[in-house]
Amino acid sequence: MQIAKWMSRILTGSATAALLALAVVAYGGTSDYPGSSQGTPMAMAPGDRGEPATALDAATQIEATEAPDPEESASAGQEYSCDTCAASQTSSREQGQVRAQSRRAVVGIGGSAGKGGGSPAELFGEIQRAQPEDTTFRDYSRLPFIATAVDPVSTFSLDVDRTSYLLALTWTKNHYNVEPDSVRAEEWVNAFDYDYPLPNDSGAYGITTAASGHPLEANLHLVRIAFQAPQLPDDTPLNVTLVLDASGSMASGNRVAIAREAAETIRQSLSARDRIAVVHFTTRVIDAYTVEHTTPDDEDIVSSIARLNPHETTNVQAGLNLGVRLADAARRERPDAFNYIILMSDGVANVDVTDPFGILGSSPETDSLNPLRLITIGVGLGNYNDYLLEQLAQHGNGWYRYLNDTEQARETFSRENWLALSTPFADQTRAQVTWDPGVVKAWRILGYENRVTPDHTFEEAHKEFAEIYSTAATTVFYEVELHGDDGAMKGGDAPVTLGSVEVRWVDPSSGEGRSQRADIAGRVDSRFDSGDDSLFRLGAIVALAADRYSALSAEHENAEPDAASIHGDLSTLREELRLLRLELSGTEAYRDFRFLLGELTDFAAERAGSSDDSQ
Repeated sequence: MQIAKWMSRILTGSATAALLALAVVAYGGTSDYPGSSQGTPMAMAPGDRGEPATALDAATQIEATEAPDPEESASAGQEYSCDTCAASQTSSREQGQVRAQSRRAVVGIGGSAGKGGGSPAELFGEIQRAQPEDTTFRDYSRLPFIATAVDPVSTFSLDVDRTSYLLALTWTKNHYNVEPDSVRAEEWVNAFDYDYPLPNDSGAYGITTAASGHPLEANLHLVRIAFQAPQLPDDTPLNVTLVLDASGSMASGNRVAIAREAAETIRQSLSARDRIAVVHFTTRVIDAYTVEHTTPDDEDIVSSIARLNPHETTNVQAGLNLGVRLADAARRERPDAFNYIILMSDGVANVDVTDPFGILGSSPETDSLNPLRLITIGVGLGNYNDYLLEQLAQHGNGWYRYLNDTEQARETFSRENWLALSTPFADQTRAQVTWDPGVVKAWRILGYENRVTPDHTFEEAHKEFAEIYSTAATTVFYEVELHGDDGAMKGGDAPVTLGSVEVRWVDPSSGEGRSQRADIAGRVDSRFDSGDDSLFRLGAIVALAADRYSALSAEHENAEPDAASIHGDLSTLREELRLLRLELSGTEAYRDFRFLLGELTDFAAERAGSSDDSQ
């Protein structure tokens, strides 16, 4: 009866569109991502393979009825200050609206499927829901274009985190929309392996640069700068302090199981020369479960990890304070060891100090030459504080990961991966790019909004600058506007030098400062879709998609995002990604991202349709 009533309502509008909408909801449309496949994740960074959802087929997505016009140049950059962006804004927005309306007509119900009685979502199961409840993110507004005549220098901390991407992939596979505020473009880019060659010098980065045309704006170019750390021997003992969240919120889903599995895998990955301690915290530290540093095979350590269970409220400060005290004692006893504090939590601090800087300030670092490195491991969907965990790691001289299930916990901290993760190559790592004003007219960094830093701080070593571990790679993309075809631009087939980059860091073993320089050069005469470097194109698509999607957050009060233009850009990027299928479709990472980009594009279409309705 409900089906008959719903079909009767929609058939009064457009019979063709309604029947197609019903078919799409019932059968899921076409699948870009074969979720049952277990292909090798060649393009995903080690230890970060996403897992298929177990409810509805997470790979199911609805293809747009029209492929984007290859001649279109949709741009989400209406706020940009570069001259060449302005000309195409009006036409791009109109084209984006046409695509959004066409997509919405096929879907029929857009984002409101679950709101009305007798809707397809109620009849056939939920297609896509709003974001999980009680999630905390920080909106870092996208950075604008800057004219080189005003400031040719860009300074930022390197980054090896990739949690933002893994959260987005997990959300979409569990049928949630991705919160635009959760998107940190640099973490999406750095979630992929671009197969950079390892440097021959174990004391230096491998720095590579490349350039190409822009897939969204004909008058812009893309520049990639990559920093590849060398592979180092595993010849330094470790002091590891596990700080485990045993609060009531960890009872949700499989959070405790994931944290327990990760802790046990870390224990098993340690060698006899390493030492490990365990702290459990809830409203207070659970003293009966605390084990001070001992050998990894100690039965008390094994028992303490196995006893992790949820209890009361969440006092992250109490857990970390004790963890720091134990780690500091181990550091003084074993000064030649590297020291890691590993916090496993959903980040829902609600007792005593609950902000990251207050928590860190309650246990200040006392030895900058042999620092305590804070690693944060996030678990859980909903009731999750991404901001706390990300900032604790960034300002605690460590890095941040998200684990979706127990298999991912085992993979991330397997012996092979752990050896790289626990061997630091560089501390307090930052880079400074200086563009040539004679070649580059304006520039804009994609992502790194909470990693950029004033230029003068490049001379200083700060704890919040990144720790880079053995074999880790950091990739950054810039959008640049170049001057005309005269003068320095007459390079023919030869690479054009666009500027220079310098990277500085502190050697973890000696405490000495290091630096390295390289020219930024690339082919500026090549079209984006004609390049033979498929991994360059993949990284660029990832960076642009994350950047454009994050613009769905209102960056100014009372300012409505241009969802139609954003949808136009994402549709174009989706087609560019499709062109890489022959080279990359055999990798699980490519299929994951193709599925995710399809979901982002659909959500942007729904936002565009909702905006048009409200107007």
